[in-house]
Amino acid sequence: MVNELRRFRKSFGYAFKGIKYVIRTQRNFRFHMGFAGAVLVLSQMIRADRTLMLILLLCIGLVMALECVNTALESAVDLTTEERLPLAGAAKDCAAAAVLIFAFFSAVIGGCVFFEKDNFMKIMGTFRDSPILIAAAAVYLVLWFVWVFVCFSKKK
Repeated sequence: MVNELRRFRKSFGYAFKGIKYVIRTQRNFRFHMGFAGAVLVLSQMIRADRTLMLILLLCIGLVMALECVNTALESAVDLTTEERLPLAGAAKDCAAAAVLIFAFFSAVIGGCVFFEKDNFMKIMGTFRDSPILIAAAAVYLVLWFVWVFVCFSKKK
């Protein structure tokens, strides 16, 4: 029993190691993380109910999970072949397409939520009532850009 618990605990360590790897190496994952943060802030601005929050969290979680699966598949393909083979490329492209498709439909869901008239007016009203939030949003966008494109870029 103790060994089983130890192995179970170790499996979490491996999972966190995978998350660290994907953050460090995958620009798109970092992009999705930044977008997720923005969605969570906006959902608080509109005072999203429990059902809406669960839908948004499901979209966020699945996009990020698919990015991890895509990274794993690309790594496995790269490990098995060093040459560019059409089927290897197709496998990698299809995995990337799965992420793109789900991210697109998640964005459509987000658009339906946040651009719904009442919700959009709540968001605009929040910015109107607290101009400092405009500056905070601008800082967030800059930091997001740096996080996605600069922080983990390889030095040449």
